[in-house]
Amino acid sequence: MEKHIFLRQVLEMMKTKNAFGQPIAFDLEVRTFNKNNKRGGVLMIYKNAKLLMGDKLKGKPFIEASHFYRKTRSRTNPNHWDNLTRNIELPSGQIKKIKIRYITKFNEMQVVY
Repeated sequence: MEKHIFLRQVLEMMKTKNAFGQPIAFDLEVRTFNKNNKRGGVLMIYKNAKLLMGDKLKGKPFIEASHFYRKTRSRTNPNHWDNLTRNIELPSGQIKKIKIRYITKFNEMQVVY
């Protein structure tokens, strides 16, 4: 029998930090979706992913050579609450944006809405 967890509980568990103030790692299964042709269904499995907190992106250095067309760094508001998205960091350092409604499993527990 599989265990179930509510999406609200998943989001709270993703935000928890350890004693050193670092986000905890979790396993996540997410379905993909393509808005252009309304198709999707590829199951992406992320092991030992961490929720990307805001201070991680703020500390990223601005390299002017890679952005030769603009002199100042501009960042738009991602509106994660409105768009129902979250940024996660993989163990390789890669950053992925996921839609929370497409989460199917969290730490081997089925997600219920």
